[in-house]
Amino acid sequence: MSLNMIGTMGVMVCRRPGFPPFAEKEYLGKLSSQAKGLGVQVFVFCPEGDSTVGRIRDPVNQIRGYHYNPADGWSTGTFSAPELIYDRCLHRNGDETASASEFLNRLLQQGSMLWSRGLPGKIKVHQFLKRFSALKPHLPATIRYTGAESLNRALLTFGSGIFMKPSGGSHGRHTLYLSFIEDQKIKLHGRDRRNCTFEQTITLQQMDEWVRHFTGTRRFIIQPFLRLLNRKGNPYDLRSLVQKNDRGLWSITGIAVRQGAEHGLTSNLHGGGTAYPALPYLTSDFGDEKALKIIRTIRHLSDQLPPLLEEGFGRLGELGIDFGIDTQGRVWILEVNSKPGRRAFTLTGDAHAARLSIEHPIQYARYLLLRQLRRVNT
Repeated sequence: MSLNMIGTMGVMVCRRPGFPPFAEKEYLGKLSSQAKGLGVQVFVFCPEGDSTVGRIRDPVNQIRGYHYNPADGWSTGTFSAPELIYDRCLHRNGDETASASEFLNRLLQQGSMLWSRGLPGKIKVHQFLKRFSALKPHLPATIRYTGAESLNRALLTFGSGIFMKPSGGSHGRHTLYLSFIEDQKIKLHGRDRRNCTFEQTITLQQMDEWVRHFTGTRRFIIQPFLRLLNRKGNPYDLRSLVQKNDRGLWSITGIAVRQGAEHGLTSNLHGGGTAYPALPYLTSDFGDEKALKIIRTIRHLSDQLPPLLEEGFGRLGELGIDFGIDTQGRVWILEVNSKPGRRAFTLTGDAHAARLSIEHPIQYARYLLLRQLRRVNT
């Protein structure tokens, strides 16, 4: 390592087809370029397969990974175990989760440090946040799906429509809206595991078995179906990105609207949605005064949530907080993601927020590495 380098950060990602074999290539390339100017060496590695140089039970002294150079793009290399680990693994199955957990634990046992912890599933986060009276009015009722009994209880409790989604992150995939229609029938509308939309009508007698097959082995939660639609019938939510800065303090990087297709269920960008600046979008539906009130509420909740979640689940580095706005202008906390995307700010043309969304993670990495150096040298 050169004299002006203060430390290394390995970004752990799940292996995907192509080269380099991972998602978020553009973001991680920009992150690597920013890092060099702040004295941090960044490389990217996959915990699956051949990441480790040596036998599986050996200490992780050398890791096969990928490095970005603005002139040449991505290239492969061999790197020493990093001092800091930035976990960007977005798991698709249990095998990926197990591989990442095993490899991460090996690195942590050898002295590597986590850039941030992750959050548990949606139900645990919801149960924790329910303890705080100021947040309860903004939390949709949530039931853990455990089979037919929980499904029927939700339909009785929430009325004619319910929404189901995986307890772990899914980017809008594998979601389902159920509603009663005439003649003891159920209308189904959702996205499957491949993120393809579907609509189907089944009988009430078929419902329990159909939902059991749809959910498979994944954990799901059930919530009332909230009408989170604009005047034209498009689903939308607001993503608030909150990150720690170069002093280790939380700040709101940006807030953007994510809008889905007309008659769609979700507004996630992975499902074909797009993004808009928040205040003008809300103003067109609610007028100036109410739009400003909604934004103030979102900013207030965005300030409150990170320290509370750290209190419950340990040190965090960034959060994507998704808010829904119903047709009456009520603000709902839909979910909190500890591995958020940041593409919404590029799509809205918010260059300031887009730049900060990349700068903050590496600034916080530098803060952690310098703090560790001070501890070692005192």
